[in-house]
Amino acid sequence: MVRKWGVCLSVLFVIMGSVLCGCAGTDGGNEGLAFLALFGRGYNATAVGVYGQLGAFDTGDANKGGISADSMDRPNGIAVDAGGVYISEYGNNRVLYYSLAEPFDTTADRVYGQAGAFNTGTADKGGTSADSLQAPVGVAVADDGVYIADHENYRVLYYPGTSTTATRVYGQGDSFTTSIVNNGGISADGLNLPTGVAVDAGGVYIVDCANSRVLYYSLAEPIDTTADRVYGQGGAFDTGDANKGGSISADSLSSPYRMAVGDDGIYIADYANNRVLYYPGTSTTATRVYGQGGAFDTNTANKGGVSARSLDHPQDIAFDAGGVYISDYGNNRVLYYPGTSTTATRVYGQGKVFDTDDENKGGSVSADSLSSPKGIAPGPGGQLYIVDADNNRALWY
Repeated sequence: MVRKWGVCLSVLFVIMGSVLCGCAGTDGGNEGLAFLALFGRGYNATAVGVYGQLGAFDTGDANKGGISADSMDRPNGIAVDAGGVYISEYGNNRVLYYSLAEPFDTTADRVYGQAGAFNTGTADKGGTSADSLQAPVGVAVADDGVYIADHENYRVLYYPGTSTTATRVYGQGDSFTTSIVNNGGISADGLNLPTGVAVDAGGVYIVDCANSRVLYYSLAEPIDTTADRVYGQGGAFDTGDANKGGSISADSLSSPYRMAVGDDGIYIADYANNRVLYYPGTSTTATRVYGQGGAFDTNTANKGGVSARSLDHPQDIAFDAGGVYISDYGNNRVLYYPGTSTTATRVYGQGKVFDTDDENKGGSVSADSLSSPKGIAPGPGGQLYIVDADNNRALWY
């Protein structure tokens, strides 16, 4: 089923939200909350488009209508570029690509992991290869191709251009036919359940979740798949302990899930520590923390209670010119923080209320509800995309 929407209306709402909230607040202060009290109703927290539910906002069925180019089963990650939207489907062992060209619709135009078929969801279809996937989660798009975190194959694959056959593999020693956890042992070459991937002009970042670290790989020639930098393990490539086997700090991680990279540094969603960390430049020590009231040595879920400053198992981060978005998985919401503030001024999924955390707002599935949101991504025209995982859909605002 094809559904078309008014893109201009969506863009207008998002621009309004940016203008009203983009300059509010300072880190730890009350300015953001005061601004929200005056103008916080100005942003649009009701979705105008939906992928995976045949155009319906009041259903959350897995593979509604059967596995197809229109269905979803446990979507997880999302990436957007000027041409289209990429969504990873953990349950269907595939990644779908949807063109944003006119006439716009929510039927996928390309599939990764199922040998070109839109009606199958087989894990490692045809065997572990450069074409197969098993429970993919993170996805990233670069100028020259696509990266997919092939979670249960313990690898990340790179696909050049629009090809659905990978030409580079991280985590398996250059082999496309193996899927060994920490192949060769915990090292600068192995991976254990990778969940996220991000790319900038200089390199590739992979979130190595089960090893409680993030690895950075340079894209300088000659390109290789051995990491050059590690976050979360005190500079060591041969350890994978949560919080480095010790206490929580500004340079420790515990089951990180996703990350985002900007011009001046990177953000990591430190899932099991109930926080998001910001690292300036190439430093592996964080200088800003979201979700812990400014403390780097605590990891309390909803520290101080559910609020505009708390987090419960955050999973993803994205940013636009005005600020940072965080998917607050355990609280069934997505938060937006202007500038460098760690107090949110917008909330999606809870009816614009910051002190509730109910799945689907305690009611039924709707255009302004969320259930365990995962991936998030701003769009090229000012849209915001959210993967609403337990509702088996992706929404755009």
